[in-house]
Amino acid sequence: MPETAKSGARTLSHPPRSLVRNWWPAVVWVGVLFTESTDMASAHNTGGLLYDVLSFVNPDVTQSFVDILNEVLRKSGHFLGYGLLSVLVFFALRNTNRDRIWRLIARPWGTCLRDLWRMEWSFLGVMAALGMATYDEIHQSFIPSRTGRWQDVIIDTSGAIALQLVMYLLMTRKLKHGGPTAARPELTSTR
Repeated sequence: MPETAKSGARTLSHPPRSLVRNWWPAVVWVGVLFTESTDMASAHNTGGLLYDVLSFVNPDVTQSFVDILNEVLRKSGHFLGYGLLSVLVFFALRNTNRDRIWRLIARPWGTCLRDLWRMEWSFLGVMAALGMATYDEIHQSFIPSRTGRWQDVIIDTSGAIALQLVMYLLMTRKLKHGGPTAARPELTSTR
């Protein structure tokens, strides 16, 4: 095999340190989501903790208010938690791709939208959130203090889609406003 082909193949490989560096946030977040899927994060337990905290701040807080607030916080947590998972998978894919090919391209990295955002990264981020949410709800259906609800999978996936749209908007804005600038002519006299 010619030397150039060998060196090119080595450049396209994924060193283990690169994979660990790019994927550890997503893996840790999956662990957090697994933990939240247990009895420890049941509505009864989070509601009790929320009541204790709110009653410490305001002793006149009612249980009905705490129940409503607990439900809002739990559903917001679903939306944001799985949205964050999709974003972390997106960044892991993007950074892994960057580490794999940035030395091979003839232009600076990050000067094209394709460097910052790709539909397949976004799609895989949403699919990771959907898969994890589905697993989570099936797992919860076997825990007596939890319920597995398909509505939560919809909330989770909606959060993933919403945050991926935000990612697209941020990346296009970054490219439009933060791209490389052309050298400016010097305005001083050379005399």
